[in-house]
Amino acid sequence: MSRLTHRILDIATSTTPDAIAATLGMRALTFREVDHATSAMAHTLQSIGIGRGQRVMLQAETTLDHLALFFATQRLGAAFVPLVPTLSVEETARIAAYIRPSLVAVDPARHTVAEALASSGVPVATTGSDGAPTPYVDLDRLAADASDAPLPQTGVGEDDVHAIFLTSGSTGQPKGVMLSHKASWQRSMNGGSRAVACGGGGELMTFPLYHWAGWNYVMENWAHRRAAHFVPRLDGPSMGQAIERWRPAYVYCIPAVWERLLDPAMRFDASSVRFVGSGTSRFDPVLLDRIKARFPQAARTVYYGSTEFGGAITLHDNEIEKRPGAVGLPYAGCEARIVDGELRLRSLSMMDGYFELPEQTSAVFDQDGWYMTGDLVERDADGFFYVTGRRREVIRSGGETIAPAEVELALFGLPGVREVAVVGLPDPVWGEVVCAAFVVEDGHALPSIEILRGHVGNSLAPFKHPRKIVQVDMLPRTPATGQIMRARVKDTVLSLS
Repeated sequence: MSRLTHRILDIATSTTPDAIAATLGMRALTFREVDHATSAMAHTLQSIGIGRGQRVMLQAETTLDHLALFFATQRLGAAFVPLVPTLSVEETARIAAYIRPSLVAVDPARHTVAEALASSGVPVATTGSDGAPTPYVDLDRLAADASDAPLPQTGVGEDDVHAIFLTSGSTGQPKGVMLSHKASWQRSMNGGSRAVACGGGGELMTFPLYHWAGWNYVMENWAHRRAAHFVPRLDGPSMGQAIERWRPAYVYCIPAVWERLLDPAMRFDASSVRFVGSGTSRFDPVLLDRIKARFPQAARTVYYGSTEFGGAITLHDNEIEKRPGAVGLPYAGCEARIVDGELRLRSLSMMDGYFELPEQTSAVFDQDGWYMTGDLVERDADGFFYVTGRRREVIRSGGETIAPAEVELALFGLPGVREVAVVGLPDPVWGEVVCAAFVVEDGHALPSIEILRGHVGNSLAPFKHPRKIVQVDMLPRTPATGQIMRARVKDTVLSLS
């Protein structure tokens, strides 16, 4: 059987057609309903000239109708390219010039984007217009009148690119991560590691559908005949209401989103939740303890991965207490090694490369085909990995190397401090000095160097202690995963200096 992403929907429909596939608010769709809508959308796209090897961009707020659009492109052999809805007209136009899509679908709120793209000759269509007049191709209206019969074979192969996800780089234009059907199939099958049995309460979806993880979790859950439960907004009340209404068994959040659910003011019945997860890179053990206290019946898991590689390393509940700060062991089928302190990975789940960026692609793959993550790691005697920082963010001070993430973790819990980011600043004597940028709570003063050194005590070598501190209003973060963009923090601090 070919490892094609749309086969995941086909198999779920053939085995559990009337099971709930997805929900949003009060609306629910079964696998049968998604399958019929996908067939109608595939016929619609085909009727306007979309086929194998082309690219379809989508910029819109999440709705359940996007599921049909995504899987319709898969059946046709086209590549799906989702964009952040809040990108400006100029940013969207630059990405369109880079991707060169055969079609850009937008919702009514993106009318200025549609006008700008259409005026430059980019084919534009609308979705979610609810029958309102539009000067562009109305995909929903055409799909309502289209056949929902199965599509004839289109020759799609498992090595074809099925999606291009734009990475949220801290500066410059994003890079298009190309994923083959085979790579996403591998990612989806590996997701069952937390709960091998199929069926169950499904998952609360906390990743947006412009991020690879959002679509990966859809396919992962559907591969195991579980529902994907979306929320209209990623705030505490919306997530709490969805948990009570749809009773998901699994909840994954990045740390910043967990804070919204763990707010003491939040009240909801969490008894259905049996698995909780989080991750990005180095993970705060205190947050894991707080998650356990709020979801006492749930097993915890820490995940490490990236858009370029997918899930790579995981740490399960029975190891969390024994290995604070670890991200775990490699996934089944994933090779991992350390070269000059950097984590390198290899698996069928890897990207094919960055779309039409051969130099950037070559920069992240070594000569043997290993993906160079850019993450600095350590490994204990049992093979468990610990992330200590990013290679390009390493601070070099007085001949020593310092990982910002390590210093940030040591500074965690300072009274009156809401957030902290650590960067290296140029220095004529030391090369670089460690600088801590703080966001302080209202009514609190910026902590002094002496207070910082007293707080970290012996947990950090003296050469790792901050020598400079500054106060900032906020820390810039990536929109999808909430990771601190240290390059921008550094620019801000230098401008203050």
